[in-house]
Amino acid sequence: MFFRYLREPTATDLMPSRDGFKYLEYGMMALGWVPQAIDKKYLCIYRMWTMFVIMLAGYLPVGLCITYVKEFSTFTPGELFTSLQAGFNAPAAFTRGVISFLNIWRLMELKKLLDEIDKRCVTEEERIRVHRAVIRGNKIYLLYQFTYSIFVTLTYLTSVCRGLTPWRVYNHFIDWRDGPWSLLSASFIEYIIMSSGVYFNQMTDVYPLIFGFALRSHLQLLCTRIENLRTNPAMSEEQNYFAFSGCIEDHKLILKICDLMRPYISQTTFVQFLFVGLLFGLTMINLMFFADLWMGLASIAYIIALFFQTFPFCFTCNLIESDCENLALALFQSKWIDAPRPYKSALIYFLQNVQQSIRFTAGSIFPISLDTNIKVAKLAFSVVTFVKQMNIAEKLKTT
Repeated sequence: MFFRYLREPTATDLMPSRDGFKYLEYGMMALGWVPQAIDKKYLCIYRMWTMFVIMLAGYLPVGLCITYVKEFSTFTPGELFTSLQAGFNAPAAFTRGVISFLNIWRLMELKKLLDEIDKRCVTEEERIRVHRAVIRGNKIYLLYQFTYSIFVTLTYLTSVCRGLTPWRVYNHFIDWRDGPWSLLSASFIEYIIMSSGVYFNQMTDVYPLIFGFALRSHLQLLCTRIENLRTNPAMSEEQNYFAFSGCIEDHKLILKICDLMRPYISQTTFVQFLFVGLLFGLTMINLMFFADLWMGLASIAYIIALFFQTFPFCFTCNLIESDCENLALALFQSKWIDAPRPYKSALIYFLQNVQQSIRFTAGSIFPISLDTNIKVAKLAFSVVTFVKQMNIAEKLKTT
């Protein structure tokens, strides 16, 4: 059953960390990104599907550019800004999607490393916490799927009801002005093309977020293990040192997982930061000056989708830094004062390492954090302010 990865935990049925990426992997398979999961006898057909989806997503920015060159004078201001939302986002979505496709091997390696760190979850309480993190990851994917689908579908339906195509993507074979059937056909083709680009965006937006939640769950589990060090009087000093060594190995494995994902996160988030402030600005201009009721609803859905692109992962990165601080604090406050000398020596070494927070950057330039996200969002208000001060909206309405 599709929703079995949302099931509540029971003592005999607990999911591993890798299952938190299950729905994400289904989505990537639908886009043709996961040939590793396909039977060899269907691999050729699957690769053809992969190329078809990539060509669809790649045609989106090309088709919009052709439309701007050929039909720019026919746009109303509202239609123009609705189209520009997709026009600026399309190349970014395609670029990030290609980066994700080329880095799909990292997902396979990540699942192996998560299997390895799951072996440290020996108690039922720890395994239940992992299970709940898996449910959270899959719910996040479904939330993103719903949000992005609502934007595409609302824009499609509101445009068709008004007798227009949604984004005016260039179609050499069908002129949507030739009649109702031409309009419906051209609009549906646009809907399919836009869906490919939007789902490219969705996969690259939700992937780091699910990873961030999985990482946080294991950081918190490690923090709990550290707090429990040398609290069991039945354990010998040798056993305590062995348990402490296990915590050190867990931290090394967490850092290895972060190093695996860091290049991918850096590349995709950098491209995202370059465009999202401008997209917020264009959408707000459309909403404030040109959109009617139905296009306003579509613009609001788009703003929510843009919000989902940056804020959740930036917030998660702040939470990861907070978890790292809690980890260092838990280690310092653990029962080490009367420990043997080898234990204290290892603790000093470990404390120096855990005090270095886990951080991610966009393009090795911007720290991925709420502060950066706010600075990027301010660009939207700058764009709106510029349009208002230059009276551009009124000039567009009168032309």
